[in-house]
Amino acid sequence: MIEGDSDEYWFLTEAVEMSKDVEGMCCEIGLRLGMGTKTIIDASLPCQTIISIDPFGSIPYVGREHIGPVRLDYTNGMYKQVMADMSAYVLDKPVEWLFFKMTDCEYFNKFADGVELYELEEIVCNKYAMVHLDGPHEYKAIYNEFVFFNDRMDSGATIVIDDVTPDFIDIAPVNQLFESNGWELVKQGLKKNIYQKR
Repeated sequence: MIEGDSDEYWFLTEAVEMSKDVEGMCCEIGLRLGMGTKTIIDASLPCQTIISIDPFGSIPYVGREHIGPVRLDYTNGMYKQVMADMSAYVLDKPVEWLFFKMTDCEYFNKFADGVELYELEEIVCNKYAMVHLDGPHEYKAIYNEFVFFNDRMDSGATIVIDDVTPDFIDIAPVNQLFESNGWELVKQGLKKNIYQKR
């Protein structure tokens, strides 16, 4: 059973649908229990590649911008259970799901030139159609994630940010970052925001 610990998962469905004509993969930073990735899988087009990134291992994690790193229950035991649940779930789905057990920064360093995909031929994909940012919740981390994905996303692509409430982060500088780089805040929720590249 795949669970989640957030809300407004339908924002992910809407973001995938908004970007359905955009070339590229879907990506979630912060898999944890799997509900975000499950929602993205359910909304994705056949043959689309969905990537999930999460280090697990209870490493220090910034969950709220104004509170320093803490160790949460994102254990390797949780990782094993989520892998079993997600692998079983995606087995009969017409998508390709890839999981990378690493931090967002490690992913950016290792896959700056793209991700190798294998289906009859080897191809390297360096485009993203939709991204869900649910990893570290501090401006610096979101800024770094934005910089990486912005250059790899075409017009019409979408980014969803989770935990946009004031007790997690001051969202005003994030909104300014997106707006000043040609993105529009197209849907604002209590928990999530959807931005779309113009």
